[in-house]
Amino acid sequence: MDVTRDEFQDLVGAYALDACEPEEAIAIDAYLAANPAAAAEAERLRDAAAWLGAAGALNPPASLRDRVLASAAERVGPVPPVDALRRETARFERLLDSLEPADLDAVTYNGLTVRDLVAHVAIIDEAFVAGAGDVPQALVGAAQVVTLTAAELPAMAGWSFVQIRARFRAARAALVDLDDRLPANARAGGYSLASALVIRAFETWTHLDDIASAVGRSDAGAEPPVLRTMAELAVHTLPMAMAATGYEYPGRTARIVMTGPGGGDWTIAVTAAEPVGAVPDVVLRVPVVEFCRRFADRLAVDEVPFEIEGDAALARALVDAAPAFAGL
Repeated sequence: MDVTRDEFQDLVGAYALDACEPEEAIAIDAYLAANPAAAAEAERLRDAAAWLGAAGALNPPASLRDRVLASAAERVGPVPPVDALRRETARFERLLDSLEPADLDAVTYNGLTVRDLVAHVAIIDEAFVAGAGDVPQALVGAAQVVTLTAAELPAMAGWSFVQIRARFRAARAALVDLDDRLPANARAGGYSLASALVIRAFETWTHLDDIASAVGRSDAGAEPPVLRTMAELAVHTLPMAMAATGYEYPGRTARIVMTGPGGGDWTIAVTAAEPVGAVPDVVLRVPVVEFCRRFADRLAVDEVPFEIEGDAALARALVDAAPAFAGL
């Protein structure tokens, strides 16, 4: 093949990197032999490529890394709580649609069968709906989740999976409807309405993974904006989780950098109601999915890959305390 000037300009970069097809390289060699100026240009590019290769990879400073991660995370903002719930509900339904009858008896992470786990989700949804609006606010916490599930499941022992799914759909529809029916400052299950909806999205995400793991299904995971919404709930719960698990770090500030799609960058006071310090005592970097799994009590502390700058004991305490309010 013959190479024109324009074709040479298109190919010379690849030529300098030895990335041309053999026939292209032969044609460029012929072009360079007849064009001294082009040969000099190609030689300069080859020298530059060789220099870059010799320089080797450089590790950027941590501050640059954090700025890049934070910038990327900002482009994936959180979705409204009810949207997070809707999206996780749709994914949950798709997984349930894919199940075979034999899958229903598979035992999930928390010891419930797939069938009973779906019933459990319906039972807890109903509890949040029952404790919404102007009714007396009964907390639906981890202990109550266990108690309610144990009390309600026996009555559903003879139900078909079709009936269980119908109960789940009715309960979930009523839960989603709270967002339209109640004012923004309303409460449900003892939490703000916004937090309650994210809590239920979080549990749906967790139990979807429980079922997928139990029956050997692959799962693409939650959408990044949903992860961001759940991660924000997890981060803002950390001071209460620290107190609930007996950790005391008065006057301390932590910066939590969650990496990966849906991650973000938050600086919080470790003790609730205290001001955020100007300089964090610790910077904790952790993948967003793994931190959320830890928050849901699906990973042990040592299974969470995290990096620390500053107070290592405080960082480990934050990761250790994260699942303080996790239920089944």
